[in-house]
Amino acid sequence: MTPLSSKPRVFVVDYQFLSCGDVFTKGLAHAAADLGVAYEHGLWDAPDLAHRIAAFKPDLLLVVHGRRFSRRFGRLAGNFQTAVWLLDEPYEVDDTAQFSSEFDHVFVSDPGTLHRHLSASYLPVCYDPHAHTPGAGPRLFDVGFSGGGNPTRDRYLGALADSGLLTYVVGGAWGHQGVNAVCQSPNIAPAATAEYYRNTRIVLNVFREVHHFNAQRIPATSLNPRVYEATACGALVVSEWRPEVDRVVPELPTFHSEAECVSLIRNLLADPGKAETIRARCAERLVGHTYAARLQAVLDVVGLAVAA
Repeated sequence: MTPLSSKPRVFVVDYQFLSCGDVFTKGLAHAAADLGVAYEHGLWDAPDLAHRIAAFKPDLLLVVHGRRFSRRFGRLAGNFQTAVWLLDEPYEVDDTAQFSSEFDHVFVSDPGTLHRHLSASYLPVCYDPHAHTPGAGPRLFDVGFSGGGNPTRDRYLGALADSGLLTYVVGGAWGHQGVNAVCQSPNIAPAATAEYYRNTRIVLNVFREVHHFNAQRIPATSLNPRVYEATACGALVVSEWRPEVDRVVPELPTFHSEAECVSLIRNLLADPGKAETIRARCAERLVGHTYAARLQAVLDVVGLAVAA
């Protein structure tokens, strides 16, 4: 364990995601500053990455996502511990299980795949309080959604569009004409997404559905970043149900069908006082789910103390 008089030295290997961009990169950098951790980071494909890691002399090398890094380096040896945060569980577990053993510690975004990895711990996703904050002005949009397209999202968004309740979407591609009619952009930067959340009364959440590498069809149970981020931006999230809702944020309004989704959102729009009460309770539940809390959890698991 690192002595209490010193700061843990953490090098994070970043990954640029297609839809959420550099949210994890910035979130972890802000977390390190909040915790007072000696910190350096670089993208997995940086030409000088191995040299930078060696020069920094980390206590912990934390790799985000892991697949591309593993293909490039395999088990990277050094006088440091290694860890990977797998963020596509359980959808890609058959693939991630092929390389996760190259790391000393494995952190998974869904507890359903803990049994598929050695030395595994559950590390949920979260929000960045430096980026995800409520706005001060009036909310310009009633109902919105930001994310990639899939058939389930198309069904729910289409039902809202047909009911005249969908104000905007960002992302896609979409198969429903009414959804395409209110699509603002195929993709936007994370900061712009947060700005949309700050200006939206109700943010719809429908989960990812395609299991690319999950032959056993291990069900997904955990919340996704949208729930944390939109709530932190002051929106009320109305979500497709998952088991973790009941444990983490039981006040969150949830639905199981298109008809239930439309009815729930219509009723919440018609009763702003009720909607605000629910929103405030959800925000209170999720306030501690930050990147700093997640990084602290990682340091606790690997045995690196942060001096007070």
